[in-house]
Amino acid sequence: MNRRLEEIIGRKQILIAECARQRDEVAAVFRQIRAPFALGGLVLIIARALKSHPVAVAGISSLLAGGYAGKLFKMAGKGLALWRLIRPIWSWWKRH
Repeated sequence: MNRRLEEIIGRKQILIAECARQRDEVAAVFRQIRAPFALGGLVLIIARALKSHPVAVAGISSLLAGGYAGKLFKMAGKGLALWRLIRPIWSWWKRH
């Protein structure tokens, strides 16, 4: 009986090691395909927002057609820089 129990324990350890290896493989594959799905989700969210707010789309397109695109992108760049500055401070503030 003791020999049979040792065989079962040995097979169990082999199966546990095999499961860990397969779990690592699945995690690696998931990391590779996660980014395209995240980008697709972002595009879908933007498309739905534009579809549900046609007046905003018309306003943005009139700004772009009116020659304000350069100023708009410059302001967006400054806003992004400000957000990069504020984000770490905001996360620190929320924790404390």
